[in-house]
This record gives sequence, structure tokens and C-alpha cells, in this order.
Amino acid sequence: MVLKTNKNIELVAPAGNLEKLQAAVHFGAHAVYFGGQQFNLRATTKNFSIPDIEQAVAYAHKHTVKAIFLLNAFLHESDIPVVTEYIQHIKHIPFDAIMISDPGMALLVQEYLNIPLHLSTQMSTLNHLAVKFWASHGISRIVLARETTLEEIKQLREHTDIELEIFCHGALCISYSGRCLLSRYLSGRDANQGNCSQPCRWKYSLVEEKRPGNHLDIIEYAHGTEILSSKDLCLINRIPDYINAGINAFKIEGRMKSLYYTANVTRIYRHAIDTFLNGGDSNRYSDVWLNELNLVSHRPYTEDIFNEFNNQSFDGIPYIRKALFMGYCVDQQKNLVKVFNPVYKGDSYDAIYPIVNNQIHDSPVTVVDIMMDGNSVSMAQPNTIATIIFDKPLSQWAILRKRL
Repeated sequence: MVLKTNKNIELVAPAGNLEKLQAAVHFGAHAVYFGGQQFNLRATTKNFSIPDIEQAVAYAHKHTVKAIFLLNAFLHESDIPVVTEYIQHIKHIPFDAIMISDPGMALLVQEYLNIPLHLSTQMSTLNHLAVKFWASHGISRIVLARETTLEEIKQLREHTDIELEIFCHGALCISYSGRCLLSRYLSGRDANQGNCSQPCRWKYSLVEEKRPGNHLDIIEYAHGTEILSSKDLCLINRIPDYINAGINAFKIEGRMKSLYYTANVTRIYRHAIDTFLNGGDSNRYSDVWLNELNLVSHRPYTEDIFNEFNNQSFDGIPYIRKALFMGYCVDQQKNLVKVFNPVYKGDSYDAIYPIVNNQIHDSPVTVVDIMMDGNSVSMAQPNTIATIIFDKPLSQWAILRKRL
């Protein structure tokens, strides 16, 4: 089941590997973004080999979904000959756009490739003069700084016709537009070259200078403290505001998150965009959307990144997990399910599907039998593909989750 591309507003979904890219395609993305094994800002995820990249672009294009490739790391002098060679290896691949952060990377891509360039949020574009500068240097789309307010976006749009994109959902970096030195300082891993160790998510204690070794807990919530950690962004109820302000594309953060996260968040934001563009009542679905987004692992949500809406407060940042990703149907004819957590005979799950023509097709299902090597067994092991019989048939790409 694949949704047709909406040409007015793009939903850009994350793809940490080929499997997640396929999920994003089937659950409603207009475009997918992903990186190779070098020079992108998620070096610790598996990423894509060059054959994987070729397969990913072909798969996306087969389903009329755009493929945006990431070369958004910042370059040191020693990186220049290496990235020049890397570009030679990928220049035959028909990307729809390449995302960059570094002006030097932009020059290299423009020298060897004739592909639209998108500018990363890492460049902190906040004003129309900066937009004008980048447009004059060949940038076709700008992912605005996450610090850009709604009112500023309206003012930007009055000065330019360039495509503007914002992040609409996912983890937020506590530093300015993601440009952080804390990881490099504390662990030697450079966030600006894609290797962040996320020290803002670490738990900290207080030590008084004259009492070394006497650690005092700072109680933020029951399980500890993460005083540098940001809430997660969630703009699901502000999609109409941002479309009216002139945004062309919404991006979901999360290349390192699960296939279930990719699929569920993508389908919900696609439904929100389509509902507004088709003249529907967004308020009618607000509770449904928030309920579904609460069923992916997340920190408490915020739509107010820097108190733009004057709701000044600071709350704890506990990680919230209300559902477990069990697996997904890889072959509906053979009842084959790729299993990610133990599946037991008799268990009941939610089966979730893409939202098509405004219809939500999710349904509860119960495991009737599990077959492995021709024998009935009581449990399907994680990281296997098992024959699982449910009390009702599953469609291809049905995703199974267990509410906690």
C-alpha cells in the first residue's frame, strides 16, 4: 500500500537503513532522507553502503517518493580529498537533492554534480538576508534554524520564494541549531562530524568543591536527572499555522529510531497535512493524532521550543514508553512476520496501517498459532522471520505493537 505524493507540501521522513526507508515510503512520506557511510551527522547508525544507496533511491523512485541524500558533516581540511573521492563514487546516483551544512561541501557538490542543494538546519538560517545569501549560492531549499519563530517564518516568506523546511517532530538538541562541543569535550566524539555521544542526555550529580567525592543527587524526576536534556518537538497541532506561514516541507527527526517510530509518526503527520490541505477539520483528529504519537517512545512533547508562546516553565524530562514494537508483516500470503520482540501464542496486539483516504484501518489481532520449521511453537524469537497465524489476516507492512 503506497500513498500518492502530495505536490503542495512535502513530508520528509528519516531512513536509518533500507528497511526503515521502505516503511517511510509505505506509510506516507513524500520524501526520505538518509546518509552514506561517510560525511553525514549520524555516524553511529548503520547508514547505507553505495549498493544500499542505489537500491534505496530506486525503491523510493519506484513509489514516486523523493530521495534526499545527506552530506551534511562539517569538513576539516584533511576531509576534502576524501569527500572529493566519495562524491565520484556516488555521482551516478539520481538523488532528488543533497543536504549540506558546510559551504565547502556545497562547492564540491556543485563542481561534480548537477543536483539541487538543501541547506541543513545546522547553518542556523534565521533571517531573509541569510536566505538571500544562500539562494544566490545555489541553494534551492533551506531547513530553517529550529530557533526560528512562527512570526519570523511569515516575515521570511514575504521576502523570498525559496523552499522553506522545518523540523516538526522528534528529539531536540539543547545547543544552538545542533552545533554543540559538549560531546567532543567530554568524550572526544565530534557531534559536528556525526559522532555525538549525547552528553546532554546523561545523568548528573552535584559536587561541592570542598567535599570531593560527595555526590549529591539532583532530583528532577523519580529515575534521576538530565538537566541539559530537551523535551521532544511535536508540532502536530500547529501544522495549519506553519503551512499558512509559508512552509513548504515538514521534516521528522529520527534516523536512529525504530522502524515502528518511522512508520507511525510518518502516517500521523501525513494524515494531518492531508486533512488540512483537503479542507478537513484538524480538530476532529487532534486527540487521535496525539494518542498515536504518545504510543512511540519519546520524551515529554513541546511545541514551544524557546517560549515563543510565553509558556515559561521547566519540567522533568523522563523517557516515555507506552508501546512495544513487536514486528511487521513481510509476506501476507505466507503469514510471515519479522519479529523484533518475543511473540507468544495467545497474545493480543494492535495491527497498524497507513491512513488512506482519511480512513484509519488499525485493528486488534490475536496470535492463534506460531510455526517454526513446520512445527507449532509457543513463542517466536526476536530477530527471526516466523509464520504467525492471527485471528484475522494481516496486510503487507502491517506493524504490530503491544501496549504497555
